[in-house]
Amino acid sequence: MPWLNYFWGALIRSYKEFEERVGTLRSGRGAKGDQVVEAIKRRLGPFAISDIESECPGVSRDMIRNVLRKLRDENVILPQGKGRAAKMVGQKKVMLC
Repeated sequence: MPWLNYFWGALIRSYKEFEERVGTLRSGRGAKGDQVVEAIKRRLGPFAISDIESECPGVSRDMIRNVLRKLRDENVILPQGKGRAAKMVGQKKVMLC
């Protein structure tokens, strides 16, 4: 009986967490780009593409690069370094694309 109580408790907690996450998802045109912008807003210091990838698992690396390129062209973020060691730094407040 104790194991069943533990199992059902874990299952219920998992479903509650799932419901919370589904509630924050948006679908439609531009949702992935907005998800990347929101992840960038949450970053306090320099960040790499891999940092954004880990926060946005449903977004491809190419999509992340496109959003970063657009923000760079708008002088919202600045690149630091080149290649694999490149980091991005927010220059001014990131606005939705």
